[in-house]
Amino acid sequence: MINKPKLETIPEHDIVDQNDSYSIHTNESPSSDDSVDSEKELSISIETIDPINVKKRQSWKHILMLSFSSLGVIYGDLGTSPLYTLSSIKYKQHPPNKDDIYGAVSIIFYAFTIIVLIKYVLIVLVIGDNNGEGGQVAIYAKIARHLNIGPPGVQIPGGGSNTISDLQLLSRQDTIESCCSTTSRINKVKQNPFMISSIKTSILLACFIGCSLVVSDGLLTPTASILSAVEGIQVANPSFKHVLAVSEVILLVLFAIQQFGSNKISYLFAPIVLIWMVGLFVCGFYNIIKYHPAIFRALSPYYAIKLLKDNGLQVFGGAILAITGTEAMFADLGHFGKLPIQLTLGIFVFPTLIICYLGQAAYIIEHPEAYINPFFLSLPGGTGGWIYWTMFILATLATIIASQALILSVFSIFAQLISLDCFPKLQITHVSAKHPGKVYIGIINWMLMIGVMVTMAGFKTSENTTAAYGLGITLDLFVTSTLIIICMFYVYNCNIIWPILYGLIFVPLEICFIIANIEKIPHGAWFPIMISVLLTLLLVVWRWCRSQKVQQACRSKIKIDDLYPSESTRQDNQFVNVHTRFGKLPLVRHEGLGIMYVDNLLNDSPNTLPQSYNRLVSTFVSIPFNFVFCGVRVLDVPIVPHDERILMVHMKLPGHYKCILRFGYVEDIRITKELIMRIKNNIEELRTLNNIQLENYPTFHFFENDIIRCQEYEPTRNPFVFLSRFFRKVVIDYFFRPLSTRDPGRLLKIADKEEMECKIYIGGIVRI
Repeated sequence: MINKPKLETIPEHDIVDQNDSYSIHTNESPSSDDSVDSEKELSISIETIDPINVKKRQSWKHILMLSFSSLGVIYGDLGTSPLYTLSSIKYKQHPPNKDDIYGAVSIIFYAFTIIVLIKYVLIVLVIGDNNGEGGQVAIYAKIARHLNIGPPGVQIPGGGSNTISDLQLLSRQDTIESCCSTTSRINKVKQNPFMISSIKTSILLACFIGCSLVVSDGLLTPTASILSAVEGIQVANPSFKHVLAVSEVILLVLFAIQQFGSNKISYLFAPIVLIWMVGLFVCGFYNIIKYHPAIFRALSPYYAIKLLKDNGLQVFGGAILAITGTEAMFADLGHFGKLPIQLTLGIFVFPTLIICYLGQAAYIIEHPEAYINPFFLSLPGGTGGWIYWTMFILATLATIIASQALILSVFSIFAQLISLDCFPKLQITHVSAKHPGKVYIGIINWMLMIGVMVTMAGFKTSENTTAAYGLGITLDLFVTSTLIIICMFYVYNCNIIWPILYGLIFVPLEICFIIANIEKIPHGAWFPIMISVLLTLLLVVWRWCRSQKVQQACRSKIKIDDLYPSESTRQDNQFVNVHTRFGKLPLVRHEGLGIMYVDNLLNDSPNTLPQSYNRLVSTFVSIPFNFVFCGVRVLDVPIVPHDERILMVHMKLPGHYKCILRFGYVEDIRITKELIMRIKNNIEELRTLNNIQLENYPTFHFFENDIIRCQEYEPTRNPFVFLSRFFRKVVIDYFFRPLSTRDPGRLLKIADKEEMECKIYIGGIVRI
């Protein structure tokens, strides 16, 4: 028996899948007007194992390999920004003069240094992750866990101090105390109920808005990047008219290969990005030496301030394009980890891109007309040369990879939302046994593909796309800063000076970016804002419906002493009296083992029973001698040893047990004949039987099959009340119920189904 690591649970977390969805088959269909297929949803929770206890310390060789592979996923977006950034900055005079070019490069340098290098690499990546994951969802989860203000019915992963073992959770329900001391005045303000309530709502909404902005960015980034690269053909051959068609085909191929997983894709793309970055550095350095070695003077903030003074904040509208992909880099944290990302960006990506921008600026100073398309026009050898076509091919491949960063960040974000019960539980595939953060979500992939292709068809050119590009990114930066300040204040209990200092350094700059990009709304920036609003609304509605469902489940819990009179619970015999719909009747105990698969098993009080058990007892007044309430957990390790698979404890009721079946995130979740035998061997009353008797001992499987519907109301003449009830009915009956009832990625698979003696569905209509 290996040592059991400390565990932390998250009810109803995302199930891991390899190829198949998990389904339960039966010969009997549930009897209901709104009966679903003969598959029953089983919400399965995940728990994470403390990485300190499970993972060995990474070697430098492994870190360097991750750093290299991160090039092929994360830095494509940042690395392709030189294609369009300098040409997108607005100048008062055309062509711009030397001071304008100096100012543009200076703004790009300081925006990149302050936002990307200092804010994200040195601060956000260090304190903003949660359980190895990144993005606004991770920051929200971190805050919500420490303040115990997460979504109802969800226990959030991460944190060593609040971890609870499976065995503890089987036996009791723990509460998490606030992390703040009450000894100081500032901590009393922090713990003020009104303050906590306000933060609970605001950080969840900020999380939803931030996620929606990243997804909307995921529609524009591939569009802008790929169109910019393919349009390079027109620079050398103006008669070429099929830019849009070629770009759409590239997108189709990109999304089609996502199913192979980021692990393989990153190693395929990393050498390409490495060569691309080296090409950027060489071309930039060549242009600096040949055309204007004094361009390094542009690194002085004097020129940035001068350009802002002469041209106003509108120059930020183009400069923001130099840091696109930063939020995606943070969201992709779970795919590679902090140190590989920090090393790659600080040592290689940052200096390479700065030299590239300086080289373009040096060329424009000597050739002012080249500001229209400085990247392709500044390539050594001119248009049509071998260097030009080599860099064109690399640019096309790099823009494909740039899209990859956003795609993976979207996967990570939705996987985290699913784990927090803030999104329908879709089928999630873990593509790496070493890194649980590397995931693939098929439905999201194909929906995102359709969205990007439609977006590209609508904008048609990179000029139109970049005109709409930037507002969503700047808003996303601001949302992250807001969450980080709250995280510093509550989670890390920092001196108030540090959050204020952070806000004074970064927030004003981000507000300037927002103001500069607001003017893009009439030119297409309304599109990402519209997508963000719609997705935020979807997330809010889903979370509200789930909270109503959880509250209803809490109200429907049955106390043991309410179902069984207290004197009968102490009798260990065949007949006990129970309260049924027909009055007080004797409960018949027949031979066999009953296994009831239930939701939120480990969050239930030891003195309560699920409503489905109440329905079973009250309807049939008969249950097997031995009864097990079974929950399934997916751990944050790839494979769980067989001797660690099952945890069981005896309940207050005679012959009743609570059980956890634990699986690794790359394992197929199956209830096999061998697993049932191990459950039987863990039951005290059955240990006297030999293996042959145990194998033939009857087993009955009980599954919940509730149908969710909106509450019924008395007629009303108040139009506002009528509209409110109508909206509630539409949301619950036509949006929430279909998505929560059929859940192909979260279904349990019963193996050896022909040998299963009996499968019974227990359920009813649940009104919320």
